[in-house]
Amino acid sequence: MAYKEYILEEIGQVKIYKNRKNKTLKISLSHDGSVRLSMPVWVTYKMGVLFIKKNKDWILKNKRNKSKKIIEQQKIGKEHRIVFVSKDSDNIRASIKDNYITVSHPSNKRYEDNDVQASALSAAKRALKLESEKLVVARAREMASINQFEVNDIHVKPLKGRWGSCNQLKELTFNIYLVQLPWKLVDYVIYHELVHTIHMNHGEAFWSELSKYVDSPKKLRKEMKVFAPTIMQID
Repeated sequence: MAYKEYILEEIGQVKIYKNRKNKTLKISLSHDGSVRLSMPVWVTYKMGVLFIKKNKDWILKNKRNKSKKIIEQQKIGKEHRIVFVSKDSDNIRASIKDNYITVSHPSNKRYEDNDVQASALSAAKRALKLESEKLVVARAREMASINQFEVNDIHVKPLKGRWGSCNQLKELTFNIYLVQLPWKLVDYVIYHELVHTIHMNHGEAFWSELSKYVDSPKKLRKEMKVFAPTIMQID
């Protein structure tokens, strides 16, 4: 895949890829803080750089979210809190019980250490998956039933660039990170995917149908852009 690498002021390292499958320009953030732009082959690299600069505020906000450490008593999703416990042990362990994520680590380590953070992150993802299966799936089923949408399976899993998806078999998939967002945005994503069971594209008919269930859906879509699919420090 063809790409070029840039260093942009304030933003840092940027890799711009051209992909024949892409129809739009799509920004993603790597765990090391670098920025990746995937775009159609007909878009020039200069246009790609301008697109990155235009979205600088969004990039910087979400780079800060990615770089944050998981901290003591941080809220994870809607129901869980995380606690760090120092013990006389050589191992790092994480458990989930009674809405608490407990990360035990050796007394010679700090919660900020990379291996302790890695354990906390893994446990936080498990908690988000549990919450998503309990809350988001049930909510989607209820909304589908009330509004008479035909839906088959509903799945939850980590997704890199999407909050949800719907395939031609009318199977819905939701990102485990979605449950962290305010409920009005969770509901927007659920209705967005439910409407895709009728209209698979984003044409006028899709937005007209979505407007029957969500007030100002395009405004909510803009609100979604301040969030990234990662562990968030929100309360």
